[in-house]
Amino acid sequence: MGTSSIYGGPNDKNPLLPEGFDEEYNRNNEDENNDNSSNEAENIEENASDDEKQINQARTGSWQETKRSMSQYITGHSNNKGRVASNYVRATGGSQAASNQAISGRRATVQLGSFLSSVAQIGIHKTLENLQIDYMGKSIETLLSEIVNLISPSSNTKEDAVARNALIEVECKMYEFILENNMDIKSLDHMDEAIFDALMENYVTAYIFERMLSDLQSRFEKYADNAKVALQKENEFRDFIQISVELELQAAKLSKLDYQDKSIDRIIKKLYSDCYRIMEVFI
Repeated sequence: MGTSSIYGGPNDKNPLLPEGFDEEYNRNNEDENNDNSSNEAENIEENASDDEKQINQARTGSWQETKRSMSQYITGHSNNKGRVASNYVRATGGSQAASNQAISGRRATVQLGSFLSSVAQIGIHKTLENLQIDYMGKSIETLLSEIVNLISPSSNTKEDAVARNALIEVECKMYEFILENNMDIKSLDHMDEAIFDALMENYVTAYIFERMLSDLQSRFEKYADNAKVALQKENEFRDFIQISVELELQAAKLSKLDYQDKSIDRIIKKLYSDCYRIMEVFI
């Protein structure tokens, strides 16, 4: 875990991000966008043969095939969740492209990790004070809501909404932990590394699932017989993604990362890419 104070500046910047994070964050995204543009230009050469074009299409995937495989899964004509996930990641442009597109998700991951690191180091009360959140006389629900608003403010963009929905799911897990400990928010002071890692893994899982759901929601609405069936299929798919994420992140030890390091976005970006990659290559 990092050793820097969680509060890194004045009120007009997010205190959960390290100094210089935004500059590094924007630079990383610009570099990746330039790399992607170069790769696309190389892959779409005018003189490419039909066979080469077919190979490129198979590698990159298509939204049409992704939606078709999802529809087959929802209607019960196929039980291959891995094929749907693989088609989906390839349709986004591959695991690296999917990670690049997870802009709000990666940012919220860093801020959640920074928050949990601070709680582990200095306790929840001191952390809330550093974040300028007044905790006196407030309910657990109100405090968790304020934490969500700080990490992932409301927005009209789909990406921001996905990141926020994933964070709300993690906050529900935190609430369950507090509930099991006599509704004492200071019980968060006693989170061990296993709980820290589980919360972070839960966020990555929730983000990937929510993003996929937002892209393919129409399939569920169109082909599910009723709301109960749709929810069942969604839960099955979420479980599949969770297993994939846990397989990839079990050795990452997210509780050990320094979330105040300027290079943290590159680290988180690779973790997302690795998680998408294990879904992409599923056979």
